[in-house]
Amino acid sequence: MEKQQIFWIVAVISEFARTKALSLKQAFNYLSLFKGIDFLQIHYQAEHLLSFEDTIDDLVAICQKNGGQIQ
Repeated sequence: MEKQQIFWIVAVISEFARTKALSLKQAFNYLSLFKGIDFLQIHYQAEHLLSFEDTIDDLVAICQKNGGQIQ
């Protein structure tokens, strides 16, 4: 994984935490549990071109598909 990809994933987790009123640890654990981190890694090439808002929307959908309850 490239340094830029790591920095981007950290930024997305931080933005997810902020928009969903979670701590960074809670956001990371939630995204890890419900396959959001996996999604970001696999789809980095497309997702990093989108706004954070669009990426957060995609994360919410992926996590809900995998049993997550955050909307």
